[in-house]
Amino acid sequence: MSGHSQARQSNLRDSSMVSMARGYYHVTCIVSMDCVLPCRFKHAGDEVVQWYRQNVLVHSFQNGSDMLDQQNKQYRSRTSIFREQLPNGNASLLLKHSDIQDKGRYRCQVHSALGDQESFVITKLEAPIQFLSLRMTRPSGFDEVSCSSQDIYPAPQLWWSTDPAVPFDTLKPTTRKVANRQGLYSVESAQKRLGNLSDFTYICTLSSYYGTQTWKASLKEREISSVSGKGLTIPCLAPTKLLNFNLTWTFTRANKSEVILTFDSLTRHTSSHWKNWARVDPDQVLSGNGSLWLHNVDNSAQTGTYTCDFSAFQIRQQVHNHVGFFALNTGGNQSSLWVIAVVTAALVLLIAGMIMYASLRDKCSLPNRTTEDAIEIQHMRRDTDENKTLTESKSCDIKL
Repeated sequence: MSGHSQARQSNLRDSSMVSMARGYYHVTCIVSMDCVLPCRFKHAGDEVVQWYRQNVLVHSFQNGSDMLDQQNKQYRSRTSIFREQLPNGNASLLLKHSDIQDKGRYRCQVHSALGDQESFVITKLEAPIQFLSLRMTRPSGFDEVSCSSQDIYPAPQLWWSTDPAVPFDTLKPTTRKVANRQGLYSVESAQKRLGNLSDFTYICTLSSYYGTQTWKASLKEREISSVSGKGLTIPCLAPTKLLNFNLTWTFTRANKSEVILTFDSLTRHTSSHWKNWARVDPDQVLSGNGSLWLHNVDNSAQTGTYTCDFSAFQIRQQVHNHVGFFALNTGGNQSSLWVIAVVTAALVLLIAGMIMYASLRDKCSLPNRTTEDAIEIQHMRRDTDENKTLTESKSCDIKL
């Protein structure tokens, strides 16, 4: 019997009086796993036990043996009862490898010296959520976030949110749920990216039909630039206070990924593949700070995407850090600054000379014109001082 079945059987025993008074049990079986359908009766000896689903014979037991000649072929080699439990009034049915088609109402009928006793079991089937994937894609020329899972039954419920939050009608995802031949559902939902790359954290929540499970995954992308040859800290904080989690840092370049390091919160063990270049602080990680410290990074070899992945039970958070490095050439920059300074100084001197020349020219132009007028007058008056006036006018020659 599976752990799930044991837990459910224990719960049924705890509430058997209430269930027996009503005559109904409610059981949820896990697809492909064994499941126990309970049946209680008053023991009197020489019981004949028959199990039906609607009017289909599922299992028959009498005279100490299973009578399966008339058993429906859907249940062949898949059913049995606990013979050793019959004296205790337990005629529960073990249904092996339960399938979606096994859902429905079952009737347990016991014939004994006390007469006929019967009880009913309402059986539901569930294929639980096993994983939730969240990733950034670019299918049609624009970025979108894709959330997916598969092999779930019944069809789950999916919804989106962001951090910081946006109005509900801002999110317009496209969601598809498709069942395979076994009746198990695959779900995929895509939400167009809002704003710039690092504006939002996208959160996808997937809940099972019966509300027994709720998975949540979040994804954030951001760009980081740093100086080559120096240390760099890439931040990453856990979404909430996590218990029993794993932290994984990976590096992706040219569609090839490699693990940088992993951390297990239970053992506090760090396994580093970049021992000389990367590390985390275990005490800080336990408090939710999984930031990665890189030592002496090189711009050509370590430019790429650094992904921080916090994963716990039904919770996963990923942060994709697109990191680029640039070289800081101090000598080359100083030479360039000297060249710029010299050119700027020459331009300043040239402009200053031009301004000075124009100023001197304006000052000398008025006396020259005055001298010319005076010469005209002197000629008219036949003045003998012409040579003196011309000598004074020559003193305004501009020399630069």
